[in-house]
Amino acid sequence: MPSFAGVYRDVDLDEPREDCLHVYFLGTGSPSLTHERQGTSTLIKAGEHWLLFDTGRETLQRMFECGVPIPDVTNVFYTHLHSDHICGFGDFWMTGWYVKMRTTPLSVWGPPGTKGFIDGMRAAHHFDLAVRPQYEGDGTSGLQIDVTEFDEGVIFDRDGVVVRAFLVDHGPIVKPAFGFRVEYRDRSIVLSGDTTYCDSIVRYASGADLLINEIAGASAELSAENAHIKKIVKSHTSPEELAAMCALARPKMTMLNHLSLWKITEYDVLARIRAGYDGVVGISEDRMELLVGSDIKLFPPSASFAPPENAR
Repeated sequence: MPSFAGVYRDVDLDEPREDCLHVYFLGTGSPSLTHERQGTSTLIKAGEHWLLFDTGRETLQRMFECGVPIPDVTNVFYTHLHSDHICGFGDFWMTGWYVKMRTTPLSVWGPPGTKGFIDGMRAAHHFDLAVRPQYEGDGTSGLQIDVTEFDEGVIFDRDGVVVRAFLVDHGPIVKPAFGFRVEYRDRSIVLSGDTTYCDSIVRYASGADLLINEIAGASAELSAENAHIKKIVKSHTSPEELAAMCALARPKMTMLNHLSLWKITEYDVLARIRAGYDGVVGISEDRMELLVGSDIKLFPPSASFAPPENAR
């Protein structure tokens, strides 16, 4: 009989789950209003640390549906401050405290301007902050938010878990915008953030186990007739640009995320990428999971939502 290190969702693992980087795709969509793809948000479990990257629409709900222990998620990282990357923070912060009973302060890392964003959230929730601690929650420590504004370099280094921030190119106006590289036990994941073709993606994704990269595209006809959409696509990663970056970086796997597509299908996107790159490329979905270890195991969105013990 073969000996396995463990089982996750009925799949035999080659090594202990805690030795892997565990990725939860919470939200994989654009700002568009769809139930299938909510706002961009990615959660990574590395050792004992939960790392949340961006908080798009429905971040908290997707965490609950994935059975994530919400009070344990206290480290939040922002690629940039566009509304579709931050709009789920208020719900995650406040409801995570008074419904899910978080008792640990949040630590938030973001580009310059993040302190102002968090101060604005405190102002917007002034009524809750004044009233709810009197009859809900478990003390006020879970309401506290510690903010660190960062530049390029290592921004998190604890218990063998390292997060590196690097600049990306999200067009001429949105500056700075960042991507991240997460490292743990010789495993590495790169998150592109919002960017067009960028040498730093090639550099940091070179030889990585997993590249999670945004993607955008429109039909040739729509691009020709709609200057607004053409401008949006130009500040994001096109299929051809992603193929060029991956051909240089050669990550073990690339997953498309933050899909922004106009009158083209996901199949069109994959075909355009594969015309210039022969590596492994997949498309993420909300509530999809990956375990990144000696190999990468993909788990489709579970048919069942959070277990009862994860509910209040």
